[in-house]
Amino acid sequence: MVALSNVRLGKHNDDVRALQLALIDLGFSIPAGATGFFGDETKSAYAAWQHKLGFTGADADGFPGCSSLTKLGTRAGFSVDCRHPGAIAKSSVRFSKNSGIPNDKDTVRTFAEQACAKTGAPPSWGTGVSNGASLLTLIQRESSFWSNAVNVRDMNATGPVQSDGAKLNCSRGYAQVIPGTFAANHQEGTSNQIYDPVANIAAAINYIWGRYGDISRVQQANPHLPPHPY
Repeated sequence: MVALSNVRLGKHNDDVRALQLALIDLGFSIPAGATGFFGDETKSAYAAWQHKLGFTGADADGFPGCSSLTKLGTRAGFSVDCRHPGAIAKSSVRFSKNSGIPNDKDTVRTFAEQACAKTGAPPSWGTGVSNGASLLTLIQRESSFWSNAVNVRDMNATGPVQSDGAKLNCSRGYAQVIPGTFAANHQEGTSNQIYDPVANIAAAINYIWGRYGDISRVQQANPHLPPHPY
């Protein structure tokens, strides 16, 4: 069994090794071999696999998706689990707000580092990758570093009112995730509280991995580009 959540850029594990062995067996070049580390060589080989399947553009960028990974597994003889292992039911999300957390960049940086460690995301996601994109930029734009931020005005502000006084589907917390996204991308070992700083950022990281493949592709995280919903 290979978990989609384990085969991400920057990760090092046995699932990445299985993916690499499958790509090499199909004739795709990974000069360093099946090291178990998902770096640029593996990304290039996987992009070639996606192109062979007929994917183009952003669908052939070397970041595994459920469809292409499942097809690779069928060829190589391994099954694929596309679910996020820490996912919880939306009904399990809790809405207690924080107390005493300063609204400043240094505090957010500490929580972002913890969230990266929990999810296995590269530490550079917190401080800035090659194009400058970072969780700090994304959080500053989404919540102005306020851990109890909640958006009661956008299109997500629907559903019954919860214990925090906001409607169920409102975007909440540092990274402004909605409860459905928080639940589906919940990181195992973190709180079910959507306002919890580490849990909130970790869910955003897992969402970014699943939708974009890497934070460098998220416009809202890039300080050199104008703000844009993610």
